[in-house]
Amino acid sequence: MAGQLRSRRRGLVALSTVAGLLVVGVAAPMPWLAGHWPRVLAVGLFLVVFVVPRFFVPARSAASLNGVSDPAARGRLEDERLKLQNDVRIGLLQAVAGVAVIAAVVATWQQLDTDRRQLRQQLEVAGQQQATDRFAQALDQLGSEQLDVRLGGIYGLERIAARSAAEATAAGGAYTAPGPADPPPGWWASQDRVQVFEVLSAYVRTTSHRPPVGPAGGPTLQVRQPDVHAAATVLVRRTVLDGDPALDLSGSVLPDASLGFAHLAGADLRGTDLRGTSLQYADLVGAHLEQSLLCGTQFQSADLRDVRLTGARVSPDTTWPAGFDWRAAGAKLVAAC
Repeated sequence: MAGQLRSRRRGLVALSTVAGLLVVGVAAPMPWLAGHWPRVLAVGLFLVVFVVPRFFVPARSAASLNGVSDPAARGRLEDERLKLQNDVRIGLLQAVAGVAVIAAVVATWQQLDTDRRQLRQQLEVAGQQQATDRFAQALDQLGSEQLDVRLGGIYGLERIAARSAAEATAAGGAYTAPGPADPPPGWWASQDRVQVFEVLSAYVRTTSHRPPVGPAGGPTLQVRQPDVHAAATVLVRRTVLDGDPALDLSGSVLPDASLGFAHLAGADLRGTDLRGTSLQYADLVGAHLEQSLLCGTQFQSADLRDVRLTGARVSPDTTWPAGFDWRAAGAKLVAAC
């Protein structure tokens, strides 16, 4: 008999636990539960302690006791009934305790997940604010009268672009203009990069026309205008993502620059002074070099597929990749630029 009671109680505990978990799973998302859970808990405990045991083990009817005339036997039957009720009550309380533990674990996990999302959002906001502050500081440095401060601003912008490239790559996004829907992942990070490149491109286009800050007769652009050379170097060695807009360096004055292995596919270099500039192994696929000055420019091993050279002036000492027909591309030979 005792074994049957224990077996029934275990079954009741399991059944009650499953039912409790189903109720918690259905009721947990309800907003009203957050403000009324003490009342709900009190009602549930009242039902478990006082109502449900009497439902499962009701009082014996007078008809069931007609054949029992011995008062001691009647007392034993009543004791057994109360014991059954108590077993039901204990089983239900164990089930409630188990459900409460599981619900507490689930609630704790949900709270941790919420806290983690909030922390991630806070870090993103803080990172965006820091990037904005660094961007503004770098722009202020670009306008400085001191060369070393301008160089610091240029390389500060490069760090901003590199970090934005890492964020955009991690998000799986690229520079793609959004439609009516929300921007794709990584779009805003790509925007930071594009703004950096636009600022540095404008800096090269305008500053390269100013008088040199170094020796006027310096042998290279890096000596004559270190800031211009640094900005151009940062641009041509940037990380290129799918959908990035091409660089606009049209009209820049970049003679004797060292731009080997440059990423200049599709770049606008129309009217650019590239005399004596090293563009070895550069990617110039589809680049626009119309009306540019290319006397003595070094194009060895560069990728010049679909390059536009209409009106570009070249000299006998301009070097080309093997097999490249610069005449068919539109360039014209001059004695000197």
